Amino acid sequence: MSNLSKLVCLAFLLLFSNSLFADQIPNKIKIGILSKYSPDTVRIITKNSRIQYSGKNSLEKDKTILIRAEEDQIRIIDGTRNSRAEHILFSGGEYELEVPKDQSPKKYRGDLEISSSKGKLKLILIVPLEEYVLIGMISEFGNLLYPKNEKIPNANWKQEYTIAALAMIRSYALANLGRHSKEGHDLCDLTHCLQFSGKLKKENINFSPSKKIILQDKGGKVLETFFHSTCGGNLSSPSVLWKNFKNPQYYRSGPDTKGGEVQCKNSPYFSWETFISKEEIESALETKQITELEPKYSESRITSLEYKDYSGKKNIQASEFLSKIGKSLGWNKTKSNDFKIETSARGFYLKGKGFGHGIGLCQYGAREMAFRGAKSEEILQFYFPGAELRQIP
Repeated sequence: MSNLSKLVCLAFLLLFSNSLFADQIPNKIKIGILSKYSPDTVRIITKNSRIQYSGKNSLEKDKTILIRAEEDQIRIIDGTRNSRAEHILFSGGEYELEVPKDQSPKKYRGDLEISSSKGKLKLILIVPLEEYVLIGMISEFGNLLYPKNEKIPNANWKQEYTIAALAMIRSYALANLGRHSKEGHDLCDLTHCLQFSGKLKKENINFSPSKKIILQDKGGKVLETFFHSTCGGNLSSPSVLWKNFKNPQYYRSGPDTKGGEVQCKNSPYFSWETFISKEEIESALETKQITELEPKYSESRITSLEYKDYSGKKNIQASEFLSKIGKSLGWNKTKSNDFKIETSARGFYLKGKGFGHGIGLCQYGAREMAFRGAKSEEILQFYFPGAELRQIP
């Protein structure tokens, strides 16, 4: 979730519908790892793991194995042993994985199953749910736990903010379980789901929050807890982006203020400006001779844009526009869907607010609430009005 691409994906991918109830929470979760590489070869250094494949079943203290994809089977080079198998399973160990495109090792622990499909390796890591939640929280919220130069009146802010952040990751992950069921796992390790960086660092292993909270709707289903970096003072309903979104009443819409003051005003992403030349936008939208670009708004955020090119007037949804601009010019070019447009002879000036889609919890706004003494429950109920908070064992 670079952080930006994570926020964009949360906002602009099609929603995955899940009906998991709060009393159906699993103990473990399956994660598809190394997703961005789609490797056909991986070198594994494993420690204290039981290894099973082709009748072999042994507990190894230290082992290095090379695995290659061969259509729907894998080639396993284990010392002097060279064999083919449908899959290989590593249980209960710690691993360093190297892929050809990136020689820096990726570190994991848990149960790891590797198979092949159409000449590409499928790597599925099985980890305890709470370990996954903690890793996800550190990946998504970690930088905000170490503020710089802020005056903080509440000494206990970090505990309350962390509980709320963990609730975000826990609920979002549970609401999206099975998103990749066709590939054999629950979630991927990319911003399409939640950023998953791998093995916990030593300083985080013994972290134990005083409360484990999930959010649910009135029917007991786990709520899809969207979050973003900075709302710029304006929160919106999911239905602004997804017209058929169910239960929009659980997400705050309108000013993100307390006592008349915008809570995320100290965010470095509170406001932004950028310029996109006509040549750049024509290339991104794959068209010619753009002369007009006019945004259409709902709840103060852009839902679509109307533009005029060589063939006449056309309309594009905000999600598609931002995706095309991001892929063509970089994800930091337009930081949110809250901006105004000024047209010049050379192109378009965009003057915007915030970082992300403005749906659900504003990370900088929630942190400001914690700075000022708000409890985790108060933070969660502010951003998800009407949702029920449930503490789990």
